[in-house]
Amino acid sequence: MSEKEKKQKAAPYQSPWPSRPERPWERPWPPPTPMPIIPTEDVIRVLKQILDRLSQIEKRLERIETLFAEKSVSPE
Repeated sequence: MSEKEKKQKAAPYQSPWPSRPERPWERPWPPPTPMPIIPTEDVIRVLKQILDRLSQIEKRLERIETLFAEKSVSPE
């Protein structure tokens, strides 16, 4: 086996397809913008507002469930 054949066998696998050329207009994604620093009090206030809204929605859903339950039980 000649030296050339040894080098060809030792070479890593190369795809028969050429690699995709990089286009000049392709750029990587920009780095993420950092989040603004929010005071802890504001975060707590917003979370309380979200919980209040969720409890209001839950109460409305319970009322709707009871209405449907009453309609399905009562004979027409």
